[in-house]
Amino acid sequence: MNSLKELIQGLPPDLEQEVEDFVRFLSEKRARKDEPTPEPERAGALRDYREQYTTLPELVQSLPSEMQQEVQDFIEFLLEKQARRPKGPFKLDWRGALRDLRDQYTSVELQHKITEWWEEA
Repeated sequence: MNSLKELIQGLPPDLEQEVEDFVRFLSEKRARKDEPTPEPERAGALRDYREQYTTLPELVQSLPSEMQQEVQDFIEFLLEKQARRPKGPFKLDWRGALRDLRDQYTSVELQHKITEWWEEA
């Protein structure tokens, strides 16, 4: 298992923005919880908080350890999800496999027949 710092450094560019948005969300959630200020003042405080930390590692380091763990879990989830994506175009090697049945069934009838075959198997 990689450390949070290693995960952040190794983030693919397409996931970096998603993780940064999540970290900023957690940061703002923490700022709202820590500072019970009136609504107009809160907006300014959140803006100042966002500007204080400019890089993703700085943002993550500013979070308490339990929120850092949430970030690590989120990054690991995104990386796992990305790894499961099929690579390349869809393979359509099954096309034409039921060609011999086209004179016996309409497409709707064939869909029903396939359902029956699945239930029998």
